[in-house]
Amino acid sequence: MPYQDLFWLGNIRELENLLREIGLTPNTIFGYQRGIENINKIPEAEFNLLVSPWVGLKNMKTMEKRLGIPYLHYPVLPIGATETSKFLREVGKFAHVDEAKVEEVIKKHEDYFYYLISHYADLFLENRVINKQFTVVADAQYSLGITKFLVNDLGLVPAKQFITDDTPKEHHELIAAEFQNLNYGIKADVAFETDGFKIHEEIKSHDYHGYPLVLGGYYEKELTEKLKGNFLNISWPVLDKVVFDDFYVGYTGGIRLIEDIYTVAVQRFN
Repeated sequence: MPYQDLFWLGNIRELENLLREIGLTPNTIFGYQRGIENINKIPEAEFNLLVSPWVGLKNMKTMEKRLGIPYLHYPVLPIGATETSKFLREVGKFAHVDEAKVEEVIKKHEDYFYYLISHYADLFLENRVINKQFTVVADAQYSLGITKFLVNDLGLVPAKQFITDDTPKEHHELIAAEFQNLNYGIKADVAFETDGFKIHEEIKSHDYHGYPLVLGGYYEKELTEKLKGNFLNISWPVLDKVVFDDFYVGYTGGIRLIEDIYTVAVQRFN
């Protein structure tokens, strides 16, 4: 399961834990206490799992062709309850895991996730704290994953989203389609753009109908401050946060992302 993001080590560990809970044995080849022995086990795998919009897809196809290992491509980084539950169901179905076992794991995590959400509903509904419109400026993995989370789990409305990792054109259509596949019939406009000036000009020209929420690299901080918005540094370059073993993936990662967003927002009024 390859990753290319700020919180890669924590994300790997959290996804491994979720997969173990439904009865699978992950063999991740990157990270702590993973080395050549894990790579040597690759031909023994029942299947490969790629959690990425496009990075690593060529490798999956190569291993399927040369080693006969089937693969499941899950293009969305699962953040929060909606996408993580969908992810576990799809992996469970692909791996022929007992459905009851998968649902048991999902229920346990969803119960706690929504318990926390319900107890802080007043904070989420406080319009002066954060605007309902947001923009993500990040690589394809985080731009897509965070957009889905903010729409599907928090009910926010996406402004234009920006993918900055120079995604190859052959993957644009699939990724753009995922931005159209949001809950409540909501669709997000997305631009594949590496020119920071153009991105900033588009953000400045958009009417957010209140305080904008911008999640991106440190280059977007000053711009967001000029717009009197809320900024969270979730992509490179990172100067607002030191990351050793943090993560935004899964149920717990979704809660952490909510904490970080609303911490930034409430600081505006202190």
